[in-house]
Amino acid sequence: MALRPVAAWTGNAQRTFRLHMVYALLDATAGGILMNAPIVAIKAFEAANWHLPLRELYAAIGMLITLYLSSRMATRPKMPYVFIPGMFAGLATLAMALATGSAFWFLTLLGIGAMFEVLTRPAVTTILRTNYPVEHRGHATGRVRGWSSLAFVASSVTSALLLRWADQPIATGSEASSLVALGWIGQWTAQHMAQVLMIAGGTFSLASFFCFQRIRVDERLTDRASSPPIRFFQGIRDTLSLIAIRNGRFRRYLLGCFLDGFCQALYLPLIWLFLSRDLGYGYLGCVGLMHVIPALAAFAATGSLGWLFDRISPWISWAGVRFVWGLDALLLAITPALMVPFPPAVWILPVVGRTLKGSVQGGWWILYWQVGVTYFAPPGGDTSRYMGVMVFLNGSIRLLASLTGMLLMALAVPPGWLLAFGGLGVILSGLYSLKQACGEPKQRGPETIAEFEHQFGIDR
Repeated sequence: MALRPVAAWTGNAQRTFRLHMVYALLDATAGGILMNAPIVAIKAFEAANWHLPLRELYAAIGMLITLYLSSRMATRPKMPYVFIPGMFAGLATLAMALATGSAFWFLTLLGIGAMFEVLTRPAVTTILRTNYPVEHRGHATGRVRGWSSLAFVASSVTSALLLRWADQPIATGSEASSLVALGWIGQWTAQHMAQVLMIAGGTFSLASFFCFQRIRVDERLTDRASSPPIRFFQGIRDTLSLIAIRNGRFRRYLLGCFLDGFCQALYLPLIWLFLSRDLGYGYLGCVGLMHVIPALAAFAATGSLGWLFDRISPWISWAGVRFVWGLDALLLAITPALMVPFPPAVWILPVVGRTLKGSVQGGWWILYWQVGVTYFAPPGGDTSRYMGVMVFLNGSIRLLASLTGMLLMALAVPPGWLLAFGGLGVILSGLYSLKQACGEPKQRGPETIAEFEHQFGIDR
């Protein structure tokens, strides 16, 4: 999957692709480092159990604020709504290096960084919609997502290995002064590894948003005089009106996304436990199945999926992604039963399932976060409003599914049953998407995103 932009793109689209790629790679590298932050808090700072949900709490707050900001930014330049929250996200990560004496503040700053990162998403989607030609938007975002998946897992595994190395005693060496010096440097680095990684993560994060800010955005904006200040609850009400009043197709789309996301969230936090306890995998095996294999599959497949998404209905795209994603959970769920009569099933089925899931996880991401709403939102300011609803929906799903999962686990429901139930639910959401795809011609709906945007005279 090449890093070069498509030759047919215009000059600004090519420039956007290059900057978008660098931004995504830097951001994914920072994200891979931060993924290990909860483990650092547990092992090094003795975090209490109630500290661990702090990141999700602040992310949920960000998702609520996004409902307001997505309405406010609709008639204003979008770049400040990426750059300013992005700077605060990077600074929060840097500040984590100063909070290594307290698990509470360490994880609070992690949550604050996540909150500000969430605030950037509607503006990022709107900018990419403005700059990429509609016929190539899925292809461009798919290629970027494929490379960033690789950067994320490389960063995550590397930082985990560094943390593991830091826990080992380091000899100072006595043969030569150079070895003594190297041993002292190694000891200092090992003692301050958490701080070093947080500084690196914050630096990568800040650099990514500085890079994104260099993208030139050609926006036709409503005059500020005709855009009076929007009050907080007025902005939320304005954005939620998209669901209640203005777009029945979008309501049906949200229902499919809710069913898919809720069923996924029921079992995703339990996969680590299932792999280690039920299937007997060690740390390296779990990391390989959770991150390495899916990331490699995403790297290989996401660019081609994005190209395909540009040419077929988003309903059909979602159906295919959800069928494959749900099959992964079902393969994992049946592994304990099959590995008794057929022992190789303990590694064959999980590897096949994780490869299938990885092949569509990048497609899921670009459909949900970057191109899916452009099939429903009229071009212009409404893009940010529609994306604000998607961000809010994601937060609602995570909260509701987490509470449901906790309740089911308290009732001693086996993780394998949750995997089976969740996988079937994801497949059911795929059938729902297929049903909607069959209904679009009867309602004279557009077949592709390009066809939808051409209705508004968009020809880029």
